Amino acid sequence: MPAEPGGGRPLSFVAGIVAALLVGGALLAAWLEPALAVPVVWPLLFLLPGWAIVGWARPRISATGRLGLAIVLSVALSAHLVYWLSLASGSYRSEMIFMVAALLALPIPIGVMRGGAHTVLDQASAAWHAVRRDWLAFAVAVGCAVFVGVVLQSGLWHATPNGIAAGGSNWSDLGVHLSIAQSLNAGNFPPQVPYFAGEPLIYHWFADFHAAIAARAAGVFAIPSFVVSSAILAGALALLVHGLARTVLRGRGARRAALLAAVLVVLGGGLGWMRLIGDLANGLGDLPSLVTHNSYDNSWLTEWPYFRIPSVMGTGLLVHRATTAGLPMLVGAVLLLVAGLPSARARAAGWRDRPALIVLAGLLGALLAPFHFFFFPAFLALALGWVVVGGRLLDRDALRNAALLLAPYLLAVPFAIAAVGQARDSGALHWVAGWESAPILDGPWAILFFYLTNLGLPFVLALLALVLPRLPHRGFLALWLGFLFVVPNVVQVSAIGFDMNKYFQAMWVAVALLAAWLIRRWPAWAVTAVLLVSVPSPLLVSAWTALNREVVLGWSEVEAADWIAANTPERSVFVTNGWLNSPTDPAGRLRVMTFTPYIANLGYSPDERHAIVDEIYCSGDPERAARLTRTLGATYLLDTGPPRACQPTIFEGSPGWELVYDRSGVRIWHVSGAVAATGTPGSVSFRQ
Repeated sequence: MPAEPGGGRPLSFVAGIVAALLVGGALLAAWLEPALAVPVVWPLLFLLPGWAIVGWARPRISATGRLGLAIVLSVALSAHLVYWLSLASGSYRSEMIFMVAALLALPIPIGVMRGGAHTVLDQASAAWHAVRRDWLAFAVAVGCAVFVGVVLQSGLWHATPNGIAAGGSNWSDLGVHLSIAQSLNAGNFPPQVPYFAGEPLIYHWFADFHAAIAARAAGVFAIPSFVVSSAILAGALALLVHGLARTVLRGRGARRAALLAAVLVVLGGGLGWMRLIGDLANGLGDLPSLVTHNSYDNSWLTEWPYFRIPSVMGTGLLVHRATTAGLPMLVGAVLLLVAGLPSARARAAGWRDRPALIVLAGLLGALLAPFHFFFFPAFLALALGWVVVGGRLLDRDALRNAALLLAPYLLAVPFAIAAVGQARDSGALHWVAGWESAPILDGPWAILFFYLTNLGLPFVLALLALVLPRLPHRGFLALWLGFLFVVPNVVQVSAIGFDMNKYFQAMWVAVALLAAWLIRRWPAWAVTAVLLVSVPSPLLVSAWTALNREVVLGWSEVEAADWIAANTPERSVFVTNGWLNSPTDPAGRLRVMTFTPYIANLGYSPDERHAIVDEIYCSGDPERAARLTRTLGATYLLDTGPPRACQPTIFEGSPGWELVYDRSGVRIWHVSGAVAATGTPGSVSFRQ
């Protein structure tokens, strides 16, 4: 190999070999000592491979947008690589995670080998200068990430004198996400529904999968991984919206508009806080008690005025983990497309198509499918809107660009077909005349009032921005807002109509961009007034999530969860009484039943199994109960009380049942003659 002047190429080669050895040594150390996976493996799952891809593509995107893209690309690629390689090998194991980590780390020695050891210093220097140039935008993103992380650290899994509490809406949602992540790490792969054992998991579950990957690499419980991933992705959302605003909202005041958009997308919301004022005025409680026991962002069991559309913060970043990952991925895919496919007018002014960015947009849009089934088709609609409004539908490169964008969608076909088939066959996919959570029967004025108060001042400002002159990319932003507003009002794709609110959260990105553009040149006092009206509801729901102490598992159930994880084989199936939360969730074992609407929302009918479970607990015939348990594929029964008021079945003394656990009012029975699961019990404690 000929040497460059000064011996540059041989030195670069040596530096690359040294970098490869250092990376390999770090991965080996993390394999031997799992705690080291946090500084070694987690950056590969959350940042570095995406950073390398963005560096290779060199998009004309602000530094904030590039960092946001690095995060979402890394999350999407790492989860899919682990999934497909695990599927090909027949199992999901720690070895596969470290193999993928090694693949994701390859850009490090390759980059050093191609550019020399100074490449790392150059990258660090460039990153530092980028942060200094736009430090306030990065500070907003870091602030959003820290805020979400602190809220979840306080309220997602909190030890109280009565047991483990999950604040806010996580009281009802945590069991779903925790059971997915924990059961995956206990051998549930390819995954069955962990709370409806025996049926395949057709759900947007990859956010939980990615958190499970990070947790398994570090040998930790899934909860810390949930907190870290949600915080990082919240920061990524702020970064990507800022980057998208810098791309589409060009002109005077664009920098300020981008900053305001990043704030509004995370911290903006509706007028639900007015109900707190009403409750205080009516003497329904003191301020701390009301804030810690009520949402004031979206509420179900209240009279008029209705507040039923949650803010992005309220559920998108604090509860619905699919949205936590899916929303920044959607924004990232749009940002790549906008940067890679300029409008006809911009192209005439000298901008060129960037095929690499178009492919990356299609790739991120395709990889979005198992992260968020609702946003997956939304990206295609927004992409078509960008092409049509931008005058690129029928130009000479239209077929090439369409092929570049859609080719990666072959990766999404297995996920999309399963989800669409499940929704169609179950009857969940159907047309509607208005979103069911809106006051449809109260008439058009009530509906108008509902949407204006639920979506609040930013929505009104966004609508006003659309009718004022000189708005950049007016047609595209109007389509984004209008299309995603209409979708929940004309179609339903899940058994629980409320879930269609996720489209309003995707719409909120356009709302934030439009409102920010309108107020970008307003005086500071006016902008402050807008924020003071817009941020209380998200802040109140955050306080409810952080400080509410609704117990999900009593200490006796936590103790049972410890025993289950340590003493039952992986992939063991339990009969439970169908309550929302169960010791099997943190233990990572499967159960045959949960809250029936959650099962129906996956496209399965819970009725037959619900009747069987009811008969097991309430028939009074332990031998028949044992036979029914075997038909469900279960080997254990969790005895914490029957699913309804009845004369319960007495299992004690029956030859079909063996009592294997009996502490503090919780009993676990093993059914004789059942086929035992395989795998090694774990040893994780869930008491902290």
